[in-house]
Amino acid sequence: MKLHNTLIELLLKTYEVNSGWTEERKLRDALARLDLSVYTQQDGTQVLVSTRELQEAQRKIELELAQRRGN
Repeated sequence: MKLHNTLIELLLKTYEVNSGWTEERKLRDALARLDLSVYTQQDGTQVLVSTRELQEAQRKIELELAQRRGN
């Protein structure tokens, strides 16, 4: 299983923001709080993604579908 590109960017940002503290305690806490989900892409590849970003993407798709039905 691979990491999705958006998750890689989130991990890098998390590291940038939270590194440099004694024993990397703040970074460890931030990484422990990350909520990840498995997402299956259209080609069948499973990747890890941020659960929050996945939920946001799903909401946007649902909103778009609802708008199309309303037109």
